[in-house]
Amino acid sequence: MLSLGACQAPVGCPAPRAAPPWVLVAGAASAAEAAEQARRQTGGRVLSVERGSGGWQVKVLTPAGEVRVVVIPAAGG
Repeated sequence: MLSLGACQAPVGCPAPRAAPPWVLVAGAASAAEAAEQARRQTGGRVLSVERGSGGWQVKVLTPAGEVRVVVIPAAGG
């Protein structure tokens, strides 16, 4: 018999955890600045930029093919 460890599929298994968003320290005053910072830091392709409560949320397609959300604080706060 095959043992699946603590999780017995399909019931009771926790969902896989998504990778946490990356937080870069430099602030950005505009969506264009946030996109450029995220692109330089990740080497990926920017898919979208949105203003969120914590600053800019930049969705990036990494060179490894993963979609990540990079959080960049708004400049000045």
